Amino acid sequence: MNSISVVEEYWSGVLRRLQAEVDIFNKLIKHWGERGRENELSLSRLLENLVPQRYGVGSGMVIDSRDEYSQQTDIVIYNQADEPAFLAQSNQVLFPIENVRACIEVKTTVNKDEIKESGTKRRSLYRLTPKRGQHPLFHFVGYTPGQHADTIASHLRNLQDTDKPDLFCVVDNGMIGGRSGLLRPILGDAIGNDSDYVVAMTYLHERDVSGQRQLGKYHQPPSNFTEARVLYQGGSYPIVKVGKSWMIAEPSRALLLFCACLVHTLATHEGKHPPASSHYLSGATLDITTI
Repeated sequence: MNSISVVEEYWSGVLRRLQAEVDIFNKLIKHWGERGRENELSLSRLLENLVPQRYGVGSGMVIDSRDEYSQQTDIVIYNQADEPAFLAQSNQVLFPIENVRACIEVKTTVNKDEIKESGTKRRSLYRLTPKRGQHPLFHFVGYTPGQHADTIASHLRNLQDTDKPDLFCVVDNGMIGGRSGLLRPILGDAIGNDSDYVVAMTYLHERDVSGQRQLGKYHQPPSNFTEARVLYQGGSYPIVKVGKSWMIAEPSRALLLFCACLVHTLATHEGKHPPASSHYLSGATLDITTI
């Protein structure tokens, strides 16, 4: 029988803390720009505690030696162990592309326009020319879905390959995905073999009377599903529409798997051993459903 791991239970608490920060700030601040910045800072604080100490987490523009530069980047993960910080002497930080390992676009609400804009930012990053090494990976994290899961999935798949985020997570509806080569080391056969680009959902784990795991299916369509949630074992979970089904999503697991894939790729892209934390994800924790 697949059991829910201690790591998954821990991350349920992490997500509740992260969401509480965002919710409180969003109630106090009505200016959308400030709301977006707080969402970036909340995720940045999480990543600072997550990634190995040789990496720094910042925000700014990525540049190359030809004086070309990317668009403003919400979160930049860079190698701070081996490079001087001569371009980080003010609040307007410039990151040499050779030193950057990953860029993350953060959006408060996820819809077609925001996804399209993220593709433009990825393109601006890949126009730069590193003198050594490879381009940083480009990821996308959204908090609240502005459309159905199927619609968001279509927008992502319809992007040109050069515009697609390498990894993505839409936290509030439990959506995760990206390039299969980056997901497979963590998720294994759960992503299937049918596509190079994966869009998947993390549904709530429930137990029947025999203790066997079931997917969290919601049998009666809610009157206002955009805000509908259910309580289960002390947690609050969103109801999402996927195809013709109403499902109960598990956002904390989507965020956990996104972060696990992110940290794994940081290590392997530098030729280092995968983090030990990869060995603590198994069984039900890795259970995703592609859409």
